[in-house]
Amino acid sequence: MKKIVLHILACVFIFSSCRNTDKSRFQVKLAYTNSDKMIMPQNAGKSDGWVFLEEIVYGKSQPPLIIDSQKISGSSGNVTFHGRSQAQAIFELVFGDNVLAIPLINDASEIQVEADLSKTKDFYTVTGSPASKQLQDLLSRVSNLNNEIQSSFGQLDSLKKIDAPDSILVAANSKKNAAVDQLNDYLKQFIQTTPNATLGVLALGWASRSFQPEQMQTSLKDLKARFPGNAFLAEMEKNSQQPPDQQSSGGDSWVGKTVPELVMPDPYGKEISISSFKGKYVLIDFWASWCGPCRMENPNVVKAYNEFKGKNFTILGVSLDKDKDAWKKAITQDHLSWTHMSDLKYWNSQAVETFGFQGIPFNVLVDPSGKVIAESLRGEDLDAKLRQVLN
Repeated sequence: MKKIVLHILACVFIFSSCRNTDKSRFQVKLAYTNSDKMIMPQNAGKSDGWVFLEEIVYGKSQPPLIIDSQKISGSSGNVTFHGRSQAQAIFELVFGDNVLAIPLINDASEIQVEADLSKTKDFYTVTGSPASKQLQDLLSRVSNLNNEIQSSFGQLDSLKKIDAPDSILVAANSKKNAAVDQLNDYLKQFIQTTPNATLGVLALGWASRSFQPEQMQTSLKDLKARFPGNAFLAEMEKNSQQPPDQQSSGGDSWVGKTVPELVMPDPYGKEISISSFKGKYVLIDFWASWCGPCRMENPNVVKAYNEFKGKNFTILGVSLDKDKDAWKKAITQDHLSWTHMSDLKYWNSQAVETFGFQGIPFNVLVDPSGKVIAESLRGEDLDAKLRQVLN
């Protein structure tokens, strides 16, 4: 498993809860085996052989904060990491240069982790931290359900391309809807029962991609009642009360402003600029191959592109990847047949600095004159806005 957990968490804009805790100091005790069998990338760097305790930091263009690090040696061994945080937060044990990652929540003064580094899936167990164990279960379940959704979207898309009979399309669409409903039911139940505010906000962030507005408001109201004073819930409530065109992932809204210039290479090294799209409606879509919610949203973006590409509309994908091969593979797998560019600098990308977003997926819709007319459009909101301006 690549270091995907951080990116999934970043994509749903929850990095830490603001619930105070008296246990500002904590320890993570790691017992590892089979470190000599860990699958290493071809471009293994100087950080390999090290394990880092990192805190996921919420803020503009901020990478994870390294709290502690330990060099591991031998096939098996034990190391201890020391952390400190005045608030409950999400941390990760990161192995080498993005090889493996273990997400943790500091709800206990001592957390024990056992990891078999020869594996890439289900390779660790956590004890002593109920929230960390629940986070592990949440990530596993959501990942499996999301894979089912992606598969059903892919099957439906393939059937449409071959002009399958309506009866088969209806059955495939029902299968897709059932997969989405299964994810929604799971997240609804999780939100209603989790005893941890950080996990509740995280699940609600995922749910915002697929819940209907009424269910989103009901779940948000339920969490606020159970965890009064939580700053992230208050911010989510404030943002949910704004029209979709005015919602932003952070900072001032771009709506009504001229889109800034940005120049980056495409997957083949050709320089691409935002200004070259002037004269068209263009959706500038900020995403990454490692971003779970981005990949979940991609079928909606593909649908919009296929429906409106003949109406002076196109899409420019701007990736926060740093692995070129992973970026290109995701473009192919998700059928993203529009122009793409990236400087392959992860959260240090010029795109983050220029547009000031704090999480992905994020997008801005630009009119032919170069003015931003909407941002943060997802699912039905994206479809509705494009119908409004292109029909």
